[in-house]
Amino acid sequence: MKVGVLLPSRFEEPGEFLADARAMEEAGVDSVWMEDGDGYDPMLALAAIAAVTAKVRLGLILPDAPSPTAGGLDRAFETLQHLSQNRVITLFPSPSGGLSGTERWRRVELPTDRDAWARTLEQAHLDFDGVLVPLDPRLLDILRHPEDAIDRSDLQLAQG
Repeated sequence: MKVGVLLPSRFEEPGEFLADARAMEEAGVDSVWMEDGDGYDPMLALAAIAAVTAKVRLGLILPDAPSPTAGGLDRAFETLQHLSQNRVITLFPSPSGGLSGTERWRRVELPTDRDAWARTLEQAHLDFDGVLVPLDPRLLDILRHPEDAIDRSDLQLAQG
């Protein structure tokens, strides 16, 4: 089961934002995601992440278009694909309530503990290729220490 992390569309410190993306890459997530909507330009943010990461895929959630090449985004998307060495994937809302593209993803809430995380992954595995979770220090802790029940929620994400 792939795990993707939805990054905030607005952030105070660019360095911390990029450090958070690197921390998630190092924790083994499949992808980090930005949503096209209110906030900073997601393609520019993903380009910055591409510059500081090497293997994590970069996800772009579009409001309703199945392809970023529609409506003049083709040049920017092509540039982002080049900068990221073809690590960009796109999704859009599907009628079934999930997110679809070449893969099927399900948005999930941050799990309350490791057992809830295991159940979330098990339930999603039947119908989806991956789960999309909001950025949170507790998620980083669960990913880095899946068997360790010590609560490290007081850690700041960018320090991880």
